[in-house]
Amino acid sequence: MLSARLVTGPSMFDELKGDWQDLVSCSPTATPFQTWEWHSTWYEFFGAGKKPLAYALYEGSDLVGLFPMVRGLAPWRTLRPSGIGPSDYLHPLARAGYENAFAEHLCGATDEMTDVDLLDFHQLRESRELPAALGGEPLVQATCLLLDLPKTYDAYLAMLGKSLRYDVRKLDKNLFSSGRATIESVPPENVRQGMEVLFDQHRRRWRKRGLPGAFVGRTSRFHHKWAQTASRNGWLWLSVLRVDGGAVGAIYAMALADTCYYYQAGFDPAASAVSPGTLLVAHSIRRAIDEGKAHFDFMRGDEPYKRRWKPQHALRNLRFVRPSGRMRGRLACSWNIAGSQLESRIRARLEGRGLL
Repeated sequence: MLSARLVTGPSMFDELKGDWQDLVSCSPTATPFQTWEWHSTWYEFFGAGKKPLAYALYEGSDLVGLFPMVRGLAPWRTLRPSGIGPSDYLHPLARAGYENAFAEHLCGATDEMTDVDLLDFHQLRESRELPAALGGEPLVQATCLLLDLPKTYDAYLAMLGKSLRYDVRKLDKNLFSSGRATIESVPPENVRQGMEVLFDQHRRRWRKRGLPGAFVGRTSRFHHKWAQTASRNGWLWLSVLRVDGGAVGAIYAMALADTCYYYQAGFDPAASAVSPGTLLVAHSIRRAIDEGKAHFDFMRGDEPYKRRWKPQHALRNLRFVRPSGRMRGRLACSWNIAGSQLESRIRARLEGRGLL
């Protein structure tokens, strides 16, 4: 028999830790962004002024579904998923076979909350059960490109266009075979230094656009701590490209179950002749195939350079904004929808640049 409970307060991370980690290990839709480690780290750096709560569904004593959330208090009482901002996917966790039941229970529970003015759920995969249960007209927040990997790297190369295939084969040409260029997977003891290389290379690329890039302030501190944890768990795929001993690029990816998730990259624009971004993505895809992964997820952003890698699926992430029946809720809804539309316009201007 199914039973539900709402776990509230910062102590929920300690209370749910073991069951949450077990649920990740047996959930077919789990990504790094659903892990206890990601959310507990996120709350440490982004949780100020927010009340954490988790909706948990049990079959007997077994946790079969979980959705961590936060409730903001100003200027209105808004219920959002925990992890908003740096997370690419924020769908609930559920054991196989319990996805629909959990979505229905969660929707019923949120409808009955009287201390919430606005429901604002971000980055929900269109293909998952919760969007169907929520109904209505969602906002399209992002498109995520997914590559199904063949069994061999040679079979994958045969899928690529001639130009990209030529660039990718530089991994086996003179620059690498002579030892002048290397791509090094960063070991756990060097993760902090490796992340600093990534941040530096990322900033070099974004400075050409007059922008600071993604890793500033508490965001960089969050990723430093998360990367240390992910590395200890075997989830972090952080690699650095060096030419003649100097770093010219870095890629930040994660692996969980049968999927590699490409999160971010950075490279020195002065080294564009080497095609550092292309080589780093190719190296990660080859590693994923060699390790028997089934998918390479390019995640948020439908940039043309990602399309060159021949992903077969374009998956939409949706945002649901739903007010309470009160005037305060309707005002909050209008404000949040306007903000989402502005964010989409800004993202559209920034996306589409090539990764060389």
